[in-house]
Amino acid sequence: GTDVTREAASMVLADDNFNTIVAAVEEGRSINDNIRKFIRFLLACNTGEILTMFIAMLAGLPLPLRAIQILWINLVTDGLPAMALGVEPTEKGVMDRPPRHPQEGIFARGLWQKILGRGSLIGITTVLVFAWALEQGMEVDTARTMTFATLIVAQLLYVFSCRRENSTLSLTGFFSNGWLLAAVFSSFALLLVVIYHPPLASVFATVPLSLEQWGVIIFAASLPTVINLILLVGKTLILPRLVVFKSE
Repeated sequence: GTDVTREAASMVLADDNFNTIVAAVEEGRSINDNIRKFIRFLLACNTGEILTMFIAMLAGLPLPLRAIQILWINLVTDGLPAMALGVEPTEKGVMDRPPRHPQEGIFARGLWQKILGRGSLIGITTVLVFAWALEQGMEVDTARTMTFATLIVAQLLYVFSCRRENSTLSLTGFFSNGWLLAAVFSSFALLLVVIYHPPLASVFATVPLSLEQWGVIIFAASLPTVINLILLVGKTLILPRLVVFKSE
């Protein structure tokens, strides 16, 4: 505790308690996890938005989203849940992990693959909804509103997948992060306001949707999560058994 010791030491325990080291390591791992969750959610959502516009242009379709709709998604739908992920409680067993390499990048352990994989699924399913709506003879504004809603709902579902490092949809401790639940509820409520409140609907060029159209939206928005869940089950349960069977 002397001044000489403080200047020479790499670490100083202000309370002279070695348990402080354990608590500091746990807090550091939790902060690192939450940064990865934040980045995973935001970049995957942005990838989905970019691919939605890019694939539609390649297919010769009209623009599936207006600029103001994209701005709304980035500010409200992406922003609120992403900030709530930043205060996600520490995961159980965080101290049971081996230490990560000091030179390990933030995108290590397959984070890039998760971002690109889910972003691609969100983008593809959103474009399919837009193309289906146009194929059914719906007006462009109606098709865009369905696209707008599909993209938002898919992202709000995806945020629950980001709560855990190695799971597709986390239901464990579902109510442990009240900020996240409030953010998701608020984002969806604001989506309904933008669609059904006439003054805002005129600004965002949206139109009211029927229950049938909402059914299509919910189904399409759920597909990325379902597909990832199937892939995860195949990777963790089926693939190891196939490897064992082949070796035998």
